[in-house]
Amino acid sequence: MNVIAHIRTDYHQKFGIPRNAGLAAETQGVIVFEPEYANPEAVRGLEEFSHLWLLWQFENTDRDHWRPTVRPPRLGGSRRMGVFATRSPFRPNPIGLSCVRLDRVEIIDGVPYVHVLGADLRDNTPIYDIKPYLPFADCHPEANGGWIDHEPWQALEVDFPEEELSKVATEKQAGLIGALEQDPRPPLQDDPEKEYAMAFASYNVKFTVDKDTLHVTKVEPLDENTFEFEL
Repeated sequence: MNVIAHIRTDYHQKFGIPRNAGLAAETQGVIVFEPEYANPEAVRGLEEFSHLWLLWQFENTDRDHWRPTVRPPRLGGSRRMGVFATRSPFRPNPIGLSCVRLDRVEIIDGVPYVHVLGADLRDNTPIYDIKPYLPFADCHPEANGGWIDHEPWQALEVDFPEEELSKVATEKQAGLIGALEQDPRPPLQDDPEKEYAMAFASYNVKFTVDKDTLHVTKVEPLDENTFEFEL
């Protein structure tokens, strides 16, 4: 398969990326096409849809030693499920599928850029394909969620002091808070004294988690030599 584009997002590391698309609904992303596919005719009519399917490539996973079972974070990392009964990135083929909300299609100097919201992709992830979400075919209100339906989960409350929140650009605040609500911590970590650091946009966000509340302790600039921020 050919990579048709890359997506630019505020997630520079695996740590902190929501575990499904749409959970941090205001997170911004921009799909930047490869030159061969950067033709405005290829996105004609796309702006009429509200949501899109993205087919993309998982990175940094070992395909030579895949396992038939994985430990889903939703189960706390303590129980195993069959890989095909999960959305784990550790799969025989490195293919991801995400449903995102279309914000707008922008044409700059004859080159299309697709702005989306709610993506669960790391910055610069390769995109294989873009397809419109069709409610009449893709929406199944009667569907059940399998074992996930039996594992209740609740978003964290985010305690974000105003003096720290004010350091974050206004247009980035909702996306950051949405990502923090999803509890970025690895499974089986529940130390209220431990401070974590999450890279988001041009910020290094430090926080602790005590029971159902995430407390932001510090917002600092990221090292510009490590990450690229410009979308």
